[in-house]
Amino acid sequence: MVIENQRADGALRRVSVPVVLDYLLSHLGFFAVLPVLPLLVERLHPGTGPLYVGISLFLFNFAVRGASLFCSGLLHRTRIRHAMTGGLILAAASFAALPIAPGSVGVLVCLLLAGTGISTNGLMARVYVAMALESPAARNTVFSAVQVAVNVSAALGPIVANFLLAQSLDVTLMLAVAAMYLLAAGLVAVTVPAGLRPGDHDVRPPLRLGLLKVVVMDPVVRRVSVVTAVGSFLYAQFFSAIALQVAELTDNAALRASFFTTNAILVVAVQIPVTAYAQRRLSAGATPFGFLLVGVTIFAAGFAVMGAAGTALIGAYAAVVVFSVAETFFTPTVNTAFSAIPGDRPMVELFNLRQVAATAGESLGGFAGGALFLTAAQFGARPVYWGVLAVVGVACVLSYLRSRVTSEAS
Repeated sequence: MVIENQRADGALRRVSVPVVLDYLLSHLGFFAVLPVLPLLVERLHPGTGPLYVGISLFLFNFAVRGASLFCSGLLHRTRIRHAMTGGLILAAASFAALPIAPGSVGVLVCLLLAGTGISTNGLMARVYVAMALESPAARNTVFSAVQVAVNVSAALGPIVANFLLAQSLDVTLMLAVAAMYLLAAGLVAVTVPAGLRPGDHDVRPPLRLGLLKVVVMDPVVRRVSVVTAVGSFLYAQFFSAIALQVAELTDNAALRASFFTTNAILVVAVQIPVTAYAQRRLSAGATPFGFLLVGVTIFAAGFAVMGAAGTALIGAYAAVVVFSVAETFFTPTVNTAFSAIPGDRPMVELFNLRQVAATAGESLGGFAGGALFLTAAQFGARPVYWGVLAVVGVACVLSYLRSRVTSEAS
């Protein structure tokens, strides 16, 4: 038993170290862009209006979450190391080109390509974890460690971004972001095993367009996908509507950055006990789906606080605290929930199912947080916008609970 535990711990370290470091470095660049992306888009093309900002955020979020869906067959046959490295290099080149992109269309193309690289790296990293570790508890431990690494980066990235933008150093910011992605690519190239392919042990290639049919027809996939999409829609507000709200509340770059840094620090601190609790519950037979519902419920509570806060800075900080707790339950468990779906499905397919749900949720959430929030702000209806978000989250959770009670009664 001792030897088996040592082997399990060794396998966990071998998998977690490259994946966590990859996310730490790449997301330091990612979170130096994401919190300021609505502002950056407006600065690159002044006067384009809320619709262009909304479209830009929609396309970027769509690419980050869903671009890998369109090359799943290729990724199924590609070595994990090569796919992760290639994705990181593509993201680096696209961010470096963003400040010199020709016209509004050029900006959108750069955002699409950057998102494609991020999507490829993220999908293959998750596949690597799922292929190398069989236990849902072990997988959740790695995904939770990734969540901590991501939020360490999220604590630092907004500070760098807001400082450089305040000095009008847009090009310097984009080059620094590109450098982080290149550094992550070099790390992956020397730490991820060379010969591992997603298709090595799978019985069939992953579905492509057939994924949508699976989401509709398979009840297990459908319920995980619906809750993931709703939670992702709500999560996307943090870097769209909330970022814009914070920008309207204060012109101070340090205060703006502090909202995102506070979120990141809280997630790092809270994730540790939540992960320990989740590991105990999952090892005892609990399902990851319940943790998804808890996360969506807390997201809804955060938006209720945001609506009640109005234009008070302290109220916005309170909403960020609630939002951070929701992240610790929701975000790591999404990966665990999809990897635990039963059946003989290829790993690329399982995480493409995740991408379908997250893409739908975050893309629509980014569009709503850009275009609809700005429209609501023009009519003085910000509290209504936050209230609608809270209702969406509560309705999703109650719908599932009501269907479960009905099925148990019958």
